[in-house]
Amino acid sequence: MNRIENCSLIQWPDDQQSYDAAVNENPANANASSSTRRKRSLINYSKLWANGRTLKIAFIDGPDDVHKQKIIDAASQWLPYINLSFDFVDGLEGDIRIATKNNANSSMLGTDALLIHPDWQTMDLGVKPEDADFDVIVTHEFGHALGAMHEHQHPEANIPWDKPKVYAFYQNREMNPLTKEQVDKNLFQPFDTIEAIYTPYDRKSIMHHPVANTLTLGDWENPINRKISKKDKRLMKLLYPKR
Repeated sequence: MNRIENCSLIQWPDDQQSYDAAVNENPANANASSSTRRKRSLINYSKLWANGRTLKIAFIDGPDDVHKQKIIDAASQWLPYINLSFDFVDGLEGDIRIATKNNANSSMLGTDALLIHPDWQTMDLGVKPEDADFDVIVTHEFGHALGAMHEHQHPEANIPWDKPKVYAFYQNREMNPLTKEQVDKNLFQPFDTIEAIYTPYDRKSIMHHPVANTLTLGDWENPINRKISKKDKRLMKLLYPKR
């Protein structure tokens, strides 16, 4: 089974190139370095798309019509809360380019997608349409594409991870095993930088991975969140306000 824990959030490694691409797309992204910035949510504010624009979203490897429609339906759950439009097309001409044949679920963070070679995908959706978690995973990955970080890495999350068990679980699993460094980057490292803008921690966020009790100390767990939370909605309305 494909699970949301297999998600990898990918950011462009060159910070200057990432910043330049973001500001070229949306000059308001430069405000990320302002000392007067508002704390909104766990989001890299310097990588938001230009408000009001249409994002062209391309299927690059020919999923069938039923598969495509399921992706469109799941991704479109964000549309009531953002001042953006989605234009789904086939081929390589897209701001966001989706591959469905790889055994992975991942997305570039927001405008970092603009730095990817135009022949390559910016999002992998290896989850199969029949998977029980299909809608959750697709909606989650599109949250990253809109600029949202992983909520379990919120600076205020304070999850009591049992780190040796977490490393062992992710390193030894059959699907998409992670190195110690990848676990640190995708689970433990809090996004508490000048670019990270956040509101109080939201355990119900669709951007939060489920956390098993067996991977924490004491008695702490979080179930899979299957719907966009109230705070997720509020966040997106703030980041992409309708005029």
